[in-house]
Amino acid sequence: MIEAVIFDLDGVIADTVELYYIATKRVADEIGVPFDRQLNQKLQGMSRQAMVEALLGETVHEWTEEEKRALGDRRGQYYRELIEQLSPNDVLPGMLALLCDIQRDGVPMALASSSSNARTVVERLGVRSFFDVIVDVKTITRMKPDPEIFLTAAKELRVDPSCCIAIEDGEAGMKAIKQTNMFSVGIGAHLAPLSPDWLVQRTTQLTWGELKQRFMQRAGQ
Repeated sequence: MIEAVIFDLDGVIADTVELYYIATKRVADEIGVPFDRQLNQKLQGMSRQAMVEALLGETVHEWTEEEKRALGDRRGQYYRELIEQLSPNDVLPGMLALLCDIQRDGVPMALASSSSNARTVVERLGVRSFFDVIVDVKTITRMKPDPEIFLTAAKELRVDPSCCIAIEDGEAGMKAIKQTNMFSVGIGAHLAPLSPDWLVQRTTQLTWGELKQRFMQRAGQ
């Protein structure tokens, strides 16, 4: 029986991955390091420190810890400026209908986001009321790919992880889910090597009816 659905935010509910790209590319251009959308996708779900170190690449040892923190803060500021433009129109296609269908069935939902701006984003998108629990970087000690954020969401919802569906589009997040006993749903072909229980190419493929059917199939029901 499905007792909860746990969502990542960026690239799952919110059309914000491109905003992360724009903010990070601005920093990369300012310091003269290469950055593209492929690397941006790999960075989704990582901590700010890990993101900065991946961005710096081979030059990472040339930067002090204070300088790296400053770069992360600068990128964060650029991103916060961009999310001020968000509106309900930026909810990814099909996701509002999915949230409504799950809520109509009375199944609790949680948000498990690595973003420190998660609460601001869901408010601007107009979807805050769907989530019984929001777990973000301010409430955990270990970042994805550690499973803490998903297990904390299940704990706060008072459900067993084996009765949860977790939806992700990031590599770090999917690695985290795979360490739990949750039914994993991946969005995007880049997650195929991680073998989620159900892989879709786009959010429009996610429907509540199909999710329930696939969960039951894995459970052997």
